[in-house]
Amino acid sequence: MRRGVLAALATLAAWPALRNAAGATGGARPDGPRPAAADLCANGTTFDTPLPLPGRDGYMGFFPMTQPFVLRAGPANGTPAPLAYAIAHAGREWRNPILVAESGTAIRATLANALDKPTIVHWHGLTIDGANDGNGDRTASPGARFDYAFAIANRAGTYWYHPHPHGITAGQVHRGLFGMLLVVDDEERALAKALATTLGTTDVPLTISDHRRAAPATYAPSDADRQMGYLGDEMRVNGVARAWLVVATRGYRLRVLNAANARTFRLAFRGDDGNLLPFMLLGTDGGLLAHPVACRELFLGTAERADLWIDFSARAMGDSVVMESLAFDPMHGEPHPAAHAGTLAGMHGQGGDTIAHGGEADIHAHAGKTGAQGGGTPTRAGDAPRQGGPAAAHGGATIASADAAESTIGDGARLSLLQFRVRERVAASPAPPATLSSLGAPRIGSDDAVPFRLSFAKSRWRINDRVFDMRAEPVVVPRNTVQTWLLRNYYTSMPHAMHLHGFSMRVLARETSPDFVAALAVDDKGRLASDLGVKDTVLVWPGESVRVSIDFACAFPGPQDYLLHCHNLEHEDGGMMLRVRVV
Repeated sequence: MRRGVLAALATLAAWPALRNAAGATGGARPDGPRPAAADLCANGTTFDTPLPLPGRDGYMGFFPMTQPFVLRAGPANGTPAPLAYAIAHAGREWRNPILVAESGTAIRATLANALDKPTIVHWHGLTIDGANDGNGDRTASPGARFDYAFAIANRAGTYWYHPHPHGITAGQVHRGLFGMLLVVDDEERALAKALATTLGTTDVPLTISDHRRAAPATYAPSDADRQMGYLGDEMRVNGVARAWLVVATRGYRLRVLNAANARTFRLAFRGDDGNLLPFMLLGTDGGLLAHPVACRELFLGTAERADLWIDFSARAMGDSVVMESLAFDPMHGEPHPAAHAGTLAGMHGQGGDTIAHGGEADIHAHAGKTGAQGGGTPTRAGDAPRQGGPAAAHGGATIASADAAESTIGDGARLSLLQFRVRERVAASPAPPATLSSLGAPRIGSDDAVPFRLSFAKSRWRINDRVFDMRAEPVVVPRNTVQTWLLRNYYTSMPHAMHLHGFSMRVLARETSPDFVAALAVDDKGRLASDLGVKDTVLVWPGESVRVSIDFACAFPGPQDYLLHCHNLEHEDGGMMLRVRVV
């Protein structure tokens, strides 16, 4: 197996000889031109930092999981954040490595906790037994170790790993503890050959996160942050802000991970002429789609991944293309924490009506369409303006969900993430093949869908009116059954990126979606392009219901415990999570 994965990596990608984070440029003209006036970001700053690219070691270096290794979680030097995962082996060191494994590989790993708090690693998206899942039932105390032993049972795809200690996950992730995990198989190798891509140069891993300029290395959430999610005002790609990458006139594969605590991105690519460029969606959380799908924009919720193909062959020398997050209605209709002490004032400029809020009563009485279809939802201060539809309202009055945003850039604002500078003329690369993988249609269970209601009551985000309790009875699922789950978000709510441990989901339908989401549907079931593949995290908008099929085929003996939770990490830490036991 060791020989197989090394051969696979040699075929998929020669290890690029790249400089460290301070000087990586993508292997093309390291001294790229200085940014000009046309290089302005959407927020008025310039792209002034070369994008760090993964190499043989160092920050985000590729590490083949072909032998036992120790993954140290703790303070780190030479990384963009104060914490990092580190591997030291054969005189080299990796920080937040991109772990690479052949499908079917037996993994032996040890977590060494050098933090001052308990921690555990969750292998996000992997089909794995409960003891190795990192679901928080067991953690490594400060100074202790935790041993993992499992096999990679997943198809090729872009997975990731991050901490999962109950109640303190958000701070550990935000301060730097996360990394990608790439699984390789024959279909992945065939696609790399067809596209003529090289991992690390023309096949580029991209992690997106956000931090606060005033205190980028700290995590000190306010009450509003804990309720709505910790948003930053500085966007980082591969750990740096205002990044640029030199590219050639060919196609590039981009493996994008939303590693932000709470921010949703609406990805698009904009040329110098202001127009959006088409791109192809090749895969999602759990690997390649059956066929590529043409897109011009794509929502990416927290923890979701998107495997994209963007072609620069028609661009002229000196052109630039910016990967953006387009502005959108964030639909933050949750009440501000202060509202529980009295009334909720109308949003500025939206009228002066007020709503008396009865203490900690559950206010979620609506589940109809949102936006222009249902009168809109309130937004918190600092969020992007509503994109069409009437003013935020609830029963004729507006609900203010924050009096001051801790981030100067609210959720849904237009953002510039990464600039591509076209500086090298080469022969055009092949287009993606019509068939990417052998992914079949999902298995579908009973028509009686199991409901999961997403709501807010008594100052807590809840699933089925419950908050997480390790002692509470779990949701019990018989092994080797196929179930349909209905993820139903209340009208007065906010988007929730729902993640299921241990098993994958296949989206069957989206119902009562907001207008701007429904406009992106690719079939008569209301599904988005990002719904067509294998998912472990599904973004559910206010007023929306998403039907998913889950195959609970389980090869592990005995009861297995997993989790269903929102991947807005502040929601997760606050208890928006249920145990799922497979028996």
